[in-house]
Amino acid sequence: MDFGGGARRDTAVHESGHAVARVLSIGRVGITNDNAIRWIEMDRGSPHCSVFELPLNMPGLKEFGEREGIREGIWPTVEEWRKLFSFMGIDPLKWTSVRLFEIAAGAAAQAKFANVPFELVWYDGGCSDDRQKAIETCQRVGLNEAEATGLFAERSKEACTVMDKTDVWRAVLTLAERLPTTGRMPGDAVVSIVQNALRAL
Repeated sequence: MDFGGGARRDTAVHESGHAVARVLSIGRVGITNDNAIRWIEMDRGSPHCSVFELPLNMPGLKEFGEREGIREGIWPTVEEWRKLFSFMGIDPLKWTSVRLFEIAAGAAAQAKFANVPFELVWYDGGCSDDRQKAIETCQRVGLNEAEATGLFAERSKEACTVMDKTDVWRAVLTLAERLPTTGRMPGDAVVSIVQNALRAL
C-alpha cells in the first residue's frame, strides 16, 4: 500500500478517519449525503477534511438570527447558539457528541494504522487543530471542563472501537489510497468512495 511517503501515509489515514466517521454519522444532527463533507485537501498548509458543521444555510435561519439579535460576523453566545440549535431542530448535546466522534476519529485511525495508543497520536503536535476544534465544540454548547472531558473520553473510545470494524477500516484505507497528493477531492466523491467501501462494492 503506497500513499506516496511515510509522513503523508499517516496523514492520509488520519483525514480519511475523519471522513469515514462523518459518513457514518449521516442521518444524525442534520448531516446528509449532500452536506456531510465539503472536500479533503492534502497539499496546502495543514491537510484538512472540511465539513459543514451545521446546516447554517437552512431556509429562514438568517432571518431568525436577525430577529433574535444574532449578528453575522460576531460569534454567538452559548444562549444564542441554543436558540439557533432549537430553530434547526438539533439537540446540542447530540450534535456535540457526533462532532467529537468525528474529530477523534482522525487520531483513532492514525493510531490504529501506526499500532500505537490513541493518546500518543491525540497529544502529538499534528493533532493541535483537532484538539482546538474539540474544545470549541464543547464551549459552543456550554459544557464545563469536566463534562467536556468525560464526553470526549467516551466518544474517542467509540472512535477507536469503530476503527476495529472490518468494513470501517476497509473504507478508511480505500479512501486514503485514493486521496490526491495535490488539489481537493470534492465531498460528493469522498462520500461515494466511503459508502461503496463500507458495502464492499
